[in-house]
Amino acid sequence: MVFCAYDGKNIINGINAWLIRLLPALAKKNIEVSVIFIAWAAENDCTTIPLLRAKGIKCTVIPTSHYTEKQIKWMLKYLHTEKPDVFVPGNMVPALHAAKWAKEAGIATVAVLHNDDEEYAAIIEQFITENNDANLSAVVTVSDALNQKVQQRNKKIKVYPLPCGAPVPKGKTTLTPGDIFKVVYIGRIVREQKRIDEIATTFCACAQGLPQTEFYIYGSGPDAGLVNDIMREYNNPSNVFFAGGIPPEEVQEVLLSSHVIVLMSEYEGVPVALMEAMACGVVPVCKSINSGIPELAHDGITGLLIEQPNDLLSKIEYLQQNTRKWDELSVNCKKLIDGSFSSHKNLASWLGLLNEIATGDKKAIAIPNRINLRPAHPYLVDLDRREPPLLVKAFRKLKRILYS
Repeated sequence: MVFCAYDGKNIINGINAWLIRLLPALAKKNIEVSVIFIAWAAENDCTTIPLLRAKGIKCTVIPTSHYTEKQIKWMLKYLHTEKPDVFVPGNMVPALHAAKWAKEAGIATVAVLHNDDEEYAAIIEQFITENNDANLSAVVTVSDALNQKVQQRNKKIKVYPLPCGAPVPKGKTTLTPGDIFKVVYIGRIVREQKRIDEIATTFCACAQGLPQTEFYIYGSGPDAGLVNDIMREYNNPSNVFFAGGIPPEEVQEVLLSSHVIVLMSEYEGVPVALMEAMACGVVPVCKSINSGIPELAHDGITGLLIEQPNDLLSKIEYLQQNTRKWDELSVNCKKLIDGSFSSHKNLASWLGLLNEIATGDKKAIAIPNRINLRPAHPYLVDLDRREPPLLVKAFRKLKRILYS
C-alpha cells in the first residue's frame, strides 16, 4: 500500500495521528506500507515523518516544485517502482489526480474524507460525483454525514464508512470528591473550524466562577497568539493553562488525568481527539453540529451538548457536583469507543476493505509525457497549483530580471 499525506512543523492533527497508529498496525499484518508526503518544512522539522520512520514506515517527501503536474509525474514514477496493490491518495489533491493513471494500471485507489467543510465538498465535486469518479475505486468516509453526502452525489461508487478510531487503554480516568476537576481542549489552535477564540474566552470566563476547576488548552497552530491575548485580557487566570502541543504518545497520559473535554467546532468529521478522550473515560461537552459529534456525544448518555459557549459553565458545574452522573457518562464513553470506534476495529475494517478492492491484476503505469487535467476547482486552487505555459513562465522570469 502507498498512502499520501501532508506534513510540516508542529502539524499535530487527527489525520496524521490516525496514520501514526494505523500504518504500523498494517505493517504488523505483513502489509508493505509506505507514505508519500507533501511537506511544508524540512524533513527533520516535520512532525509525522520522524515518528513514522521510528516505527519502521518508509516515508518519502516529494522533491519537486509545487506544480501539480510535476507532483503527479513524481508520484507515478514512485508508484511504478513500488508496484503497490492499493494507492490511498487520501485527501491530497495532486494524488487524487495521479490516481487516474494508477487505477488504469490495475492499482486500487481510495480517497479518504475526513471533514465536513468546503475543502472536502470541493474534493467530492471534483473527484467523487458521478461522471467525475473515474480516478477512484472506493471512498472512505469517517462520519455518517459524509457518507450521506457522497451517496447523494454518487450512488454507484463503493463507499466505506470507517471512523479513524482511537486506542482504548485498560483503565480510565476517575473522579472522587475533593479532586481537582480538569477540563481540557486538545486540537489545532485555529479560529476557523475549531473556534479557539471561543474556547479560550469561555475557559477564562468559567475559571472565575469555578476556582476548584482547572482548564487546559493543548495544541499548536497559527492562532496561539490569540489565545495568549485572550488570557491576558482576563489577567491570566491562575487556573487556566495554555500548555502547547503534546506528542501523540503522551496524549493518553494527559487524558487519563482529565474529566471533561470541550469542543466548539463549526464542523468536523469524527474528531480523533474526542474519540481518544472518550476512550479514556473523559466526558465530552460539545457544541451540537451535524457531522461527527452526533455519533459520539449522545446528550445525557455519552456526553452533554451545548448550543452556545455560555452554556459551558452550567454543564461543568452540573458534572462537578454530580460525581455519580459524571461516572455514568464516563463509563458509557469508554464502552462506546471500545465497541464501535477503537483502533482495533478500524484496523479490521481497513483489512476487510483491502481484501475487497485489491485485485492483484496490475500492469505497468503508463506515465504520460504531458499531464492534461480538467480545470482546477475554484476552492482547491491553493492545493492544485497548475504549471503555467512556457511563454507565461518566460515573461515572469524576464519581469523579475528587469525589476530586480
